[in-house]
Amino acid sequence: MRELVRMLAVSRRQWPWMAAGIILGVFVIAANTALMALSGWFIASMAVAGATAVPFNYFFPSAAIRALAILRTVGRYAERLVTHEAAFRILADLRVRLFRRLEPLAPAGLERYAGGDVAGRLRADVDALESVYLRIVAPLVTGTAAIVLAVLVVARWSVPAALALFVFLMAAGVALPLVARRLADKPGRRSAELSGELRTAVTEGLQGAEELILLGAAERQASSVDDLSYRLVTAQERLGSIGGLTLAGGVACGGLGVAAVLFAGSTSVAAGIIAGPVLVMLVLFSAAAFEAAGGMPAALQLVPAAREAARRIRELADAPVPVPDPPVPERLPAGTGIVFRNVSCAYDPALPVLKGFSLEIPAGERVALAGPSGSGKSTVAEILLRFRDYAGSVTVGGVEISRLAADDLREMIAAVPQRPHLFNATIRENLLAGNPKAGDAELRRALEDACLAAWVDALPLGLDTPVGEGGGAVSGGEARRIALARALVKDAPILLLDEPTEGLDAATERQVVARLAARTVGKTVLVITHRPACFALAGRVVRMGAR
Repeated sequence: MRELVRMLAVSRRQWPWMAAGIILGVFVIAANTALMALSGWFIASMAVAGATAVPFNYFFPSAAIRALAILRTVGRYAERLVTHEAAFRILADLRVRLFRRLEPLAPAGLERYAGGDVAGRLRADVDALESVYLRIVAPLVTGTAAIVLAVLVVARWSVPAALALFVFLMAAGVALPLVARRLADKPGRRSAELSGELRTAVTEGLQGAEELILLGAAERQASSVDDLSYRLVTAQERLGSIGGLTLAGGVACGGLGVAAVLFAGSTSVAAGIIAGPVLVMLVLFSAAAFEAAGGMPAALQLVPAAREAARRIRELADAPVPVPDPPVPERLPAGTGIVFRNVSCAYDPALPVLKGFSLEIPAGERVALAGPSGSGKSTVAEILLRFRDYAGSVTVGGVEISRLAADDLREMIAAVPQRPHLFNATIRENLLAGNPKAGDAELRRALEDACLAAWVDALPLGLDTPVGEGGGAVSGGEARRIALARALVKDAPILLLDEPTEGLDAATERQVVARLAARTVGKTVLVITHRPACFALAGRVVRMGAR
């Protein structure tokens, strides 16, 4: 349970909402049991009064019954409203905190996770934790409090009846839930694991559908998804069977508990300790009190799956940051010169990507970095952006970048990565991601320098044209130029371009290079490319050898 408590501790700001929901839950159960008890006592008392011709004031109890019915209805509505509000607030806190933890992990810290797995943990696993408060904590706390109150109320009139009620309430609210939790532990954990595997398989299958079809592997992927789905359904069916058995056990405990209260109360009636109508009241009160224990078996049954979801989230949230910020970051330098000295980097200790790499780019100079695939060109860019750690020395403006806050350093750099990502939004919104304060004139200039202005003008919606998920609604060359325009809109003093003309025809490539050459005068530019046309953008070409 420590995992679940830790998840709830993240949302300590929502504890007043959680407490209010639990208090309302206890209030609703109290109103319901009081309504049942008072109704039974009222009917029985009226019957006795009619048989014995004894006067009976029915105005007060009938008014109380109406009031309790109203309070129960209003209280139930308020309880659902407050508990769901608390649950959604908890989910929002968890999702924001997890995203903030994921951000500094990208890209190096997330490479060992599949894309579908990360998305699943951020969405489905967090959604699964809705049950922690709403379906686990609230029912257990509410049920425990209601059980204690119910036993104390019955003990006020009959201690034997209270003891009988206590035994069966404990059976229904404690023993049965513990058994259910033990039975559900393995299938619950397995269900959460298989859900994650299935999400990953489906996501990767959809993302790579074209390749799977071309390779003739679509059927194999579908069979793998079917197998995972079958195993998940099997685990969920087992959980459903356990839930059905615990529900039946709860009903049986309720029936036996009411019978035990009736028997124990009958002895008190026979001994003249309580009147007959009071016994009716206690029996109906006890029957309603089992509502308190009704949700506890299901609550504990959900613990294994919720705990596994919490473990998966914690594993991701607690992953070490691959490139941590210094405890006390230095101020950004005024200069923009870049110096790599004897830099080494390895994704795996046995597979170095860079070894003893050195490069100097004076402020305002444009340098092209060329070399065969695998020589570490893109790694140079990732080191400069503080996405990967390194050995050796890398300075910007004479300051070691490891002594700068990563976000501050990236404010100085506008970058077009090797695989740029376009958000599922409009062209305008994608450009404004580079500089939210940019006006239409700045957007227009960036589009012209990326040789996109005429294309955008020809679109019916212009800048408000959606680009689709990952830029799927535009061509690869257009997507890359939108990313280039986004970097130009940022207008940072250092420009980092990784294959900026990939996917462009020769004529368009020449136009883009010419516009960039004019746009980047005075900026420090590093162009990573294997295309000779891009060399015209640089004053110097540095070639790297293969590893």
